[in-house]
Amino acid sequence: MNVNSPEFIDKKEKLKSLMKKLKGKENEEELKRVKEEFKELISQVNPLLIAFAENELVNEGFSREDLMTACDIHLLLFKDKIENPDLKVPDDHPIKKFQEDHKIILRIMEDLIEKIKELRRFGDFKSGEEILFEIEKLLQKLMEAENHNVRQENTLFPILERHGVEQPPAIMWAEHTEMKEQKKEMIKMLKKKDSYEFKDFCNKIHEMATFLLEKFSLHTQKEQNILYVTALDIITPEEWKDIEEECDNLGYFYEN
Repeated sequence: MNVNSPEFIDKKEKLKSLMKKLKGKENEEELKRVKEEFKELISQVNPLLIAFAENELVNEGFSREDLMTACDIHLLLFKDKIENPDLKVPDDHPIKKFQEDHKIILRIMEDLIEKIKELRRFGDFKSGEEILFEIEKLLQKLMEAENHNVRQENTLFPILERHGVEQPPAIMWAEHTEMKEQKKEMIKMLKKKDSYEFKDFCNKIHEMATFLLEKFSLHTQKEQNILYVTALDIITPEEWKDIEEECDNLGYFYEN
């Protein structure tokens, strides 16, 4: 996306305006209205645009607390879509398992962000040693959850391509790679934490974790609304059986 395009700038300014409206809002009716506007706009933007908007707001005097409040609002909208997907399939369908994976990954990412927030309350790495260990475990769980992507890339994507559907799987695969690299960057940062000031480390890893959650949330909406809908239209019952069997062979990841 061209960050200098009129469309990008227009949506970025609209997003900034909505985030400003959330600041200090205590009226439930007003909050509800702004959330509805958020829901509509967020469905049209990507994490890069969100990151630009948040960065500019900080430069314009938005505090990190203000920013976190706004982030929490739009992440709640994502959460609802992941936990209650519009696309309904039988419980024994392979897509149902992919949807359950989304919920597990969401919870792990939410736990990660909460632990990072908790870490902020400590004054140094030594005092927050126990929380840092828990953050490391959550990042490891996210790497184990790559199993979800591997199953899709090795079962669903090839069959879609066989039916002539090439671009959606290619885009999803590219986003899988981007998110995996983001996870690796956080793990690398954690291992080199002593090269950072404590406060800078907390701020940076919080931004990275939030950006990852935003990207994952938008990614799942593409899967739900484009990839899975297309798959249900063109993949035969026999092919779904093959997908299920191959997924079983590849194995699954679990929350605990």
